[in-house]
Amino acid sequence: MHTSLLTLATLFSAAAVVAAGCLLPRGADPAQEPTPSPVLSPIALPAASAVGPGAGIYVEYADGSGGMGCTAGFLVRTSTGQTGVLTAGHCNRAGQPSKVTMNLAGILPYTTFGTFGPRVSEGVHREQHDIGLIVLDGDNVPQTSAIAASLRVSGVATELQIGQQLCKFGMSTSEAKCGQVLDVTDSKVVFLATSRCGDSGGPVYLVQSDGTASAVGIDIRGFTPNNPDVGCSTPAKFSVAELVQPWLDKWNLTAVTGQPAESR
Repeated sequence: MHTSLLTLATLFSAAAVVAAGCLLPRGADPAQEPTPSPVLSPIALPAASAVGPGAGIYVEYADGSGGMGCTAGFLVRTSTGQTGVLTAGHCNRAGQPSKVTMNLAGILPYTTFGTFGPRVSEGVHREQHDIGLIVLDGDNVPQTSAIAASLRVSGVATELQIGQQLCKFGMSTSEAKCGQVLDVTDSKVVFLATSRCGDSGGPVYLVQSDGTASAVGIDIRGFTPNNPDVGCSTPAKFSVAELVQPWLDKWNLTAVTGQPAESR
């Protein structure tokens, strides 16, 4: 099971990165919808009350060549006490300390809240990794560890089983999408939940019996086996996530947990 499904995801990797991945600025992809304010905002991001899992973000490439729209993942703390947000590594370019913005409460221009730090974006083949860390610029914007500012994160899940229900939240799907776990490896989980362009980086989680969520992974791509060239026009049927616990360990990070209405 593990070999066949992850291999299948790899076979459709080019479409996968598009289908569950990023949003490019206006002009980079003629199929994208125009933005409401092309001067002040490179792409249309949904308004959010705080930076945290599920918020739409825009990564402005440090070299000025453009940027990419993705979704913020889980809130974390570094070993030095800084607050950060996990997301997909492919949302930034290699070696660039790109600034990251969000649509805070619908106010334009977008608010810069952090800088893209360490990233790994090895590709889309099997166990190649895809994850990044945005380090927040202090407390200049409200923060929440709750998914979509409402679902409390109570911990990190490390023991996954085939058949469990996983959920994801992305800025483009704009609601929780859930489905069965189909495949688990040392670094990835494949599950039956739809994804759209712009969902990359978003939180993937288990809903516990007490109504809280356990962090599982970061949404990195999707695929539709019978339609590899779907692009952004139709949601991908399957989602692939990078597991977060190995990166919490590797980067010496701690997942932030808290109350549903928390903000700082």
